[in-house]
Formats: sequence, C-alpha cells, structure tokens
Amino acid sequence: MGNSSNKPSTMPQEGAAQFYKLEDDILCSICLQELSDPVSTTCGHTFCRDCITKYWDDPGLLGYRCPECRKICPKNQLIPAYRLKNVVTKVQLAIKEEQSREIPPSALQLVYTDNDERLQLDESVIQRCFLDTEVSEYPLCLICVIGEKRRGKSILLNFILRALDCLERQQPVSLGHDEEPLTGFEWRNGIDSVTKGIWIWSKPFILERNEEKMAVFVLDTEGSLDIEGDRENCLKLSALSMLLSSHLIFNVNANLKTTELDYLEMYLHVSELTATSFSLQYLQHLDFLVRDWQDPDNCGREAALSYLQCESEKLRLQKGSEHSLLLDTLRSPSISGFLLPFPGKGFLRSRRGTLADMDEDFKDHLTRYISDLTAGVWLHRKTSISGETITCAHVGEALKKFVIILKRRQYSFSSPLQMLYSLENQKYMNTVLKRFEEFLEQQLPANASPFKVLGVSISEMRTRVREQADVLLDTYESILRGDNAAEKGMLMEEMKSLLKEKEEHFCAKYSKLFTRCAVGIGCVVGGGVLCLAGGVVGAAVAGTVLAVEAVGLLGSTTAAVVTGALGGSVTLGAIGTGVGAGVGRVVGHVEKKKDTKAERSTEASTEDTEHLVDE
Repeated sequence: MGNSSNKPSTMPQEGAAQFYKLEDDILCSICLQELSDPVSTTCGHTFCRDCITKYWDDPGLLGYRCPECRKICPKNQLIPAYRLKNVVTKVQLAIKEEQSREIPPSALQLVYTDNDERLQLDESVIQRCFLDTEVSEYPLCLICVIGEKRRGKSILLNFILRALDCLERQQPVSLGHDEEPLTGFEWRNGIDSVTKGIWIWSKPFILERNEEKMAVFVLDTEGSLDIEGDRENCLKLSALSMLLSSHLIFNVNANLKTTELDYLEMYLHVSELTATSFSLQYLQHLDFLVRDWQDPDNCGREAALSYLQCESEKLRLQKGSEHSLLLDTLRSPSISGFLLPFPGKGFLRSRRGTLADMDEDFKDHLTRYISDLTAGVWLHRKTSISGETITCAHVGEALKKFVIILKRRQYSFSSPLQMLYSLENQKYMNTVLKRFEEFLEQQLPANASPFKVLGVSISEMRTRVREQADVLLDTYESILRGDNAAEKGMLMEEMKSLLKEKEEHFCAKYSKLFTRCAVGIGCVVGGGVLCLAGGVVGAAVAGTVLAVEAVGLLGSTTAAVVTGALGGSVTLGAIGTGVGAGVGRVVGHVEKKKDTKAERSTEASTEDTEHLVDE
C-alpha cells in the first residue's frame, strides 16, 4: 500500500542495469557523491562546485590543477553544467523510484525510546520520508492517531491504509475483501502494547487532483496517554503528534473520561506553544473517535456531534474549570466526531483481523467513517501558522530542529510552559550564532583587498572578535527564558563553547590570510614593479613615496611590508622579490607572535582572576 511493492517495475531488467551504471558516471571524483551544482573546468572535467572550490583553496606552485588530469586551469573560468544538472536530478529520481519498488512499505519508528528511557528522533527516517524523495516539494496531509494503549489505533490505521491505497490508484474506497488478513502497522490482541513512540508508514500515498499532487502520511502514536508512564515523555510525544498532524484522531474508549480531558487540555496547551516556536499551525482538525459506544442504535457523526455538545456544556457549567482551552476547542469548526459500536467478540478473538470477523453493524459504521475521513484529506493539508500551505521538506526541517531539543538531556519538559522556554531558548541560540557569523563576514568580506587585510593586525582583529563574542554572550544570557538555573547554565556553557569555536576558526583563517597578503605584496612590489623604474635613484624615490603613502593610509604594519619590498627592489627585480617576500613573511610571523603572546597573556589574566574569585 502507498506505492506498494507489488507494482511492476517500469524499467526492463537490462535498462535498469544500464541506468544504475549511469549513476556511477554522475559521481564527483572528489567527494565520490552524486554531483551537486556541477561545474566543468577548462580541461573538460566536471565536479561539484563546492568540492572544486575547496580543492583549490590552496593552489600549487604552478597554479590550480585539475584533480583528474592535473592540467592547470583558471580558477575563475568554471562553467556551470546546467544540462548535466538536470540529467543528474532525473537519474536520481528514477533510481530512487525504482529502488522504492523493490522495498515493501512498512511502519518505521520515527520516535523511539533509548536505553535511558529518553525519547529520540530517528533522523534517517526523517530524511527518508520527508527530504530524500521526489515528494519533498509536495504539499502534505498527515493523519495521526493518539489515545490510550490497546484501544485499536493500529487496526484503525491499517484500514485507513487500504482506503488511501484505493484513492492513490483512483479507485472507489474499499476496506478490502471480507477474508483478507489485516496487515500494516503492528497490532495484536492482548494486554501488551507496541513499543512506545511514533510510527510512520514508510511510503506516502500520492494523490492527484486537478493536476496537483499531494502526499498523505499515516502515523501511529504509542504512549501519549500512558497514565502510568513518564509524564515528560507523554508531553514530548503529544507535542510531536500535534506538530506533525494536520488531521488528528483522538481515539477513546466508551466515553470521554476526566483523565482523557485533562490530558487533552494539556496537549492543546503544549501544541499551541510548540507550534509557535516552529511557525506551524498547531491544530487544524481534531477528530474524536469514541469506540465501543454503549448505544449501538445511536452511532455515527450526528450522534457524536450531540455527544460533544453535551460534554462541552458540562465543562462550561463547571465552576473554576481547568479546561478553558478544551472548551474553546470544542466550540470551533475544526472539530468533528464519530461514535463506533462494539466490533463483536469474533473480531476481538480473531488473529487475522478480517472484515468477516466483524459484526455487520460495526463494519458498516467503520466503512462510513473511513470513507468520510479519506474524502476530506484535501481539506486538511498541513499549513503554517499564517495559513500558508507547506511542503514535506518544511516539515522535515522542523523535525530536524526538534531533534536538537530532544537530544539535550538537561532540558526539562516537566510542564508545557517549560517546554516553550526550552524551544525558545534554542531559537535564541541560533539567532545569536547567526549574528556572530554576520559580524565575522563584515570583518573579512569575500572580496577584501590585501591592503585592507594588512590594515588590521592579527592581534587587533582577535581583540575585535573576542569583544563581539563577549557582547553576544551577555546578550544571550539576558534573553534566556525560564527559571531552571541548571538548564540556563548548560545553555550558557554551550553558547560560550560555540562562540569560541567560531572565533578560533576565524582568527586562524585571518592569520593565514594576513601572512599570505604580506608575502604577496612584498613579492609584487619588490620584484615586479619598481625594478622597471631604472636605477637606484628612481627606485629609492618611488620607494620613499609609496612608503609614506602606506604609513598615511594603512598604518605602520603595512608600511613596513611595503618599505621592505621597496628596499629589495633597489638592487634587482629578482632579488627584490626575495627580500620583499622575506620582509612580508617576517611581518606576518611577528604579528602571529604578538597575537600568540597577547592570547597567552589574556589566558593567564583570566586564570589569575578565576583563582582570586575562587579564593
């Protein structure tokens, strides 16, 4: 189901073999991956743009060589291979589609519990379902079921899979043949439940209407209403379920109990806060499905509407009710419901889960419910908080951000509000780091001239960068939310470490560039310019002029480089090149030593201060 594996391959066996061989021909010889933004060198070989650019960061003695044929190629003459880029894209899609036909669809665990009973997101499943397929740019509908364990959620979802498979094949909706065994999400009768977490059907159902395509995903949540389980895990599961779903089915047994209403109120609160952090619509459609309804003659949607109105009135009459969000939700047009009768003892005892095992009345109501549900999928496309339709890739990226939150062991999700604080603090961290990167870009633009680089010494640049990092660290501390001191301390240490890492990387890069510019200017001025002035007097006069101008414009450091270069040019161009380069290299070396000495002095001062504070 959902691009089922029983579909015949569209590619003959020999053609498929040639196609897979073609995949080898579109690999970059540097990264050994499929070409990304391919460009060709003047010698005719093709590489990823990023790969060849990084490969040529440090040119050889004779210039930039092709990694394949070793010919010298101009760095600024890379030719975009647009047609090849389109071919690569088509080959990738065709091969992935062919591979998907070979792998039968199954339920994958998107969220799982690790050895420490902490919830984790499987990033490979996120990548596979939302980002790595041709559906990444499709709008999507996510049907998700939450509820107490062992109440038939997985069985319900398996019949939904059958109905969606019919829609994908553009056939009338059907729940299958009477004797067809139930397959799909794991289910079994008894007291044991399926592993806690969120399971997603590995293949989306691709529906098409009016030349528009949409991907429909089906998810099962286990443990969101685990009363005896970990409250924090329940909160995380509910937040993720709300974040993912565009059609959420709240599966309850017999009637809405006080405990379930309490949980639902909490879920609504959590989802509202979580959605704000990720700019996703937090509740698009909530569907109450009441199983084993005690009045078999009064079932269906109309009966459910009356029941929900009655429950809403009870909540309204409760003085000091703690279900304000739920009460508002029950009055909204985004709510629906359905009352299902008892399926029959034959179905409960069955290990095959066939339609033939059901009571006829239950089968009729189930068919009606699933037909209504699948008919409305186009109305329940996932949207942003501003109401704009979003894509599979958007949801995948939001989930990857949530991965960061779940992996932080110190984060406390003991309450919905604390969960909001944790999400917001992570958002602030990303904002501060981005601001620091923008500051570094301003200090050293991509097109910075050598004279501009030499105008700021290495030690001075390090001081600038360190001061900005300290300012941003103080800013981050001032905007952290929540009253969890341990979490704040952990976040501050992490921010300090990240800023330090970026600072060290930038300063090392700047130091290397500074020395290179010093040597380069020494070479050019000493060997290539003033040796043509003709004679000692002309060189000396020009040297004096340039040295004075350098002092006025660039400061003493650059002046020393230029003066050294000119001194070398007085004798011969070749000798001037060596002397000028030597002076430039010495200046760069001196600046590095100054910077190292200043850094050591700062570290020693910091250690002394910390020692005094400790005492």
